[in-house]
Amino acid sequence: MAATPKPETLAAFEAAKGFMPVGEGLALHEAASAAAALGLPLLEVGTYCGRSTILLADAAREAGVPAITVDHHRGS
Repeated sequence: MAATPKPETLAAFEAAKGFMPVGEGLALHEAASAAAALGLPLLEVGTYCGRSTILLADAAREAGVPAITVDHHRGS
């Protein structure tokens, strides 16, 4: 069974600023959940406004592993 985010998590993702389509976000959440189930921490490089981070953090929280995000951008 594919891992899916809770409705409130998906609503937060959809409300967040960003470019990732919902289908791609669901695929990201599923892949992140599979990696997190192995006990692996999740790493995101480049967060923009955090749209995908919402889904990564949800997968990490559910599995009890850390989620780490890194973004060097300081603004335009």
